Amino acid sequence: MNILQAVSEGADLKHANERREVKNNFDARKADQDLRACPSCKAVWEIMVFNQTIDYKYYHNFPRYGKKRGVCPSCAIRTKNKYYHNSEVLDPS
Repeated sequence: MNILQAVSEGADLKHANERREVKNNFDARKADQDLRACPSCKAVWEIMVFNQTIDYKYYHNFPRYGKKRGVCPSCAIRTKNKYYHNSEVLDPS
């Protein structure tokens, strides 16, 4: 019996009853859907909704690989104030 036959039959495991775990990385895939990478400030951010309140969570030391790009709300406000005079930007209050 060579190594490939042993692996295909499961004989390479320590015990006969032992099975290999199926790794499905559900949490990693869910994080890639929810998290966004901001191209201007290089931070990863997400929208958190709890009890009908919206909060934005920022992660500055987080890998950006595989994340969708989206401008974060703080950069959106900053660029809006940059291109318009402060008198033209309406204050939400």
